[in-house]
Amino acid sequence: MSEALEQVVDRAVKDATYRQLLLNNPDEALKGYAVTGEERQLLANLTDATFDEFAGSLGTRTTKGFLPGTG
Repeated sequence: MSEALEQVVDRAVKDATYRQLLLNNPDEALKGYAVTGEERQLLANLTDATFDEFAGSLGTRTTKGFLPGTG
């Protein structure tokens, strides 16, 4: 996983407006982030229902301190 993907997911976890942009218009949300084509496709396939599971699968580094009991 690239650092850029971690940054995108971390931002989406912490910023609900950005998260909705990522889910609804990933091309726009990913401007300025050097994610790979594979990562871009992965993010484009996420839904509101699957995002939390995906973010959680990345480990506590991304979500640490955001959700009660995680940091």
